[in-house]
Amino acid sequence: MRKILVMSAAAAAMTMVSAAGFASGGGGGGGYSGGMDDMQPSEYAQALRLIKHEHYSDAIPHLDAALQENPHDADILNYEGYTHRMVGDYTASLDYYNKALAIDPDHKGVHEYLGELYLQTHQPDKAQAELALLTKMCPSGCDEKDTLTESITKYQAANPAPAAATPAVAATPAVPAAPAAPATTAQ
Repeated sequence: MRKILVMSAAAAAMTMVSAAGFASGGGGGGGYSGGMDDMQPSEYAQALRLIKHEHYSDAIPHLDAALQENPHDADILNYEGYTHRMVGDYTASLDYYNKALAIDPDHKGVHEYLGELYLQTHQPDKAQAELALLTKMCPSGCDEKDTLTESITKYQAANPAPAAATPAVAATPAVPAAPAAPATTAQ
C-alpha cells in the first residue's frame, strides 16, 4: 500500500512540475505530456533536446506539432525562428520572430535572436536597434543583452566598416599663362 501511495505522489508531483514548467513559458524544456502511463517527452521537450544537440532541421517538426497545440506560445515561436535561422531559412525565421513579438513584445530571447538574424543578413543597424531595446529591458544587464553585444562585436570585427571617404581635394584651377610678349624680329 505504501508503494502505491509513493508512486501516486511521484506521479502527481511530475504532472504538476511539468505543467508548471510548460505553462510558465520559460523555454527551458521540462514538461512531459502526461502522467505515469505516458512517459514520452512532449513535442516541445523533444525539440529542445534536438536543438541542444544542434539537430535543427530535426527539431522543426516537433516545434510545428507543439505550435499546433499552443499556437500563441511566444517561446515556441521563438524557437521556430531560431531553428529556421540555423538552417538558413531567414524569411521564415523573421516571420516566426515577428509572430512571437506580436504575442510578447518584451520577449528578451526573441530580441536577441532577431538581432542575430539581422547580423546574418548584414543589417547591423537593425541588430543595434534590438540591442538598444534589450538595454532598456535589462538596465542591470541580462544574458540576452550580453550575448547580442558579443555577437555584434564579432560581426564588426569580421566586417569592418569601410573608411569614411575623404572629400576629394579640389584641384586648384590652373592659372592662365600670361600672354606671350610679341616676338620682336631683328631688322
